[in-house]
This record gives sequence, C-alpha cells and structure tokens, in this order.
Amino acid sequence: MRCQRPMAPFHQSHLKMSDQDQITTLLRTYGAVLSTRSLPSVLNLYTTDGVLMAPNFAPSVGQEALKKSYERIFSTIKLDIEFTIDEIVVMDDKWAFARTTAEGTKYRIEKGTQESHHNQEIFVCRKDEGEWKIARYCFSSMKTL
Repeated sequence: MRCQRPMAPFHQSHLKMSDQDQITTLLRTYGAVLSTRSLPSVLNLYTTDGVLMAPNFAPSVGQEALKKSYERIFSTIKLDIEFTIDEIVVMDDKWAFARTTAEGTKYRIEKGTQESHHNQEIFVCRKDEGEWKIARYCFSSMKTL
C-alpha cells in the first residue's frame, strides 16, 4: 500500500491532535493494516460493537464476527492500493464519518490472479475512552458492470 504521508503508530500522541487529524491517522492506519493483513491490528481499530458491511455478505457485528470476516478476507486476497480520504465530518465529540476511495490491485491468493480494485467507502467513527475507532464500515465497488 502506498500512503500519501508517513504514519506514526496510531496510539502515539493522538491526544494532542485534532479530532480530524486523529481520524485521518486512524484511516491511514487501517489502509496500511490491510496490506499487512494483520488480524490483531485490524481488530484493534474497531469498537467492540464494530460492524463491517461488505457487498454480498451479511453484516459482521462485533469483534468475533469481525475476526471471522477478516480471517476470510486476509486468506483470500491481498491488496496493493492507494487510499484517499475524500471527506471527514466530525459531528460531535463522540461521532464522525469519513468518505474514502481505495484504488489499486487486488490479488486473489488461491487463484494466483489479480484485478483492478476501485472501491468507495464510508466509515462511521466513534470516540471511545478518548480514542477514535471504526464503529461502522461499508464499501462498494466502483468497477463498471
């Protein structure tokens, strides 16, 4: 994954940053974690009641369901993407949302194939104990049908 700017670990100095900067760091960290396929790291970015809504799958609600979904995702694909944050809106001191796009290459591990990857995404973030986390995440493909 190619990031637009270097990332510090998410937990470092995030209390001194603005909410928008903290959310930017959270989202960039999420993008980097996708390329490393680190299950513990991705789960740590979600709230305990986090929800992943992926196309053609039932929502994954809570840490155990998220773990199963990301195990499936990480065992079937590898992503090499550029992650762009299009918009971050902080609604209050606990809730925010972000609109992003991800573009690059998706590698299907078992098949040994690759294809273009172009998604649009919505993240709903919640601040828990002073730290922004992903509360809800959904995405859809922007490939032409």
